[in-house]
Amino acid sequence: MILRMYTISLEPEHPLRFSLDVLRSFLNKRLAEYSALHMDDADRFLHRYPVLQCKQLKTELIVTGISQGAGCLCQLTTDATMLGNGESACRITSRDPVIRSEPCGITDSFIPYEFLTPWIALNQQNAKKFYDLNGKPERDAFLQKLLTAQLLTLAKSLDCGITAPISCEAKVRFRRDRIGNENLMVFLGKFRTNLRIPDYLGLGRSVSQGYGTIKRIMEDSGDASGRS
Repeated sequence: MILRMYTISLEPEHPLRFSLDVLRSFLNKRLAEYSALHMDDADRFLHRYPVLQCKQLKTELIVTGISQGAGCLCQLTTDATMLGNGESACRITSRDPVIRSEPCGITDSFIPYEFLTPWIALNQQNAKKFYDLNGKPERDAFLQKLLTAQLLTLAKSLDCGITAPISCEAKVRFRRDRIGNENLMVFLGKFRTNLRIPDYLGLGRSVSQGYGTIKRIMEDSGDASGRS
């Protein structure tokens, strides 16, 4: 399967007063307007996965559009130097020259990825199960099974044709983070899977808030865990 994608990088005009939530709200309104005008577009409309995603990656703020989100973001920023308004206005510092086509789907080999932002893997029910497990091997196996299920959910939400079972190998570590009004266990690290995923897509909970963002990594050819 081929996904249409478009990515821009931003720099807030008022860093101390900038709100990522306000920028997301601005983009969602523009997406609704775009979708209403393009119902007959040949582009596939995805409703089960956020098609416009704002992500703060360390010092870099990016917006990625997927499928109809790519068309919306490209149209919104063509010939523009700014995005957003008021205190959440941002200067566009870089952008894709055109909407790009990214392959997505099952491959014959494992591809390595890393989490750029914390992966919120556990809901309340799974968190209890995780706590009750004895030792690292059991917890690692549990997370690997959970990650495999979430990769399948991602593939289905993007309407990728699944021609073979999805499998993965994960090496992640957990930490406590304050997210909103909750103290949650989140995970960072790497994994390998036979599902090809475009950079900057998200896995797990709160994808629309930028969590679980992944990117393909290049590993040494002599490292067996990094064959691709």
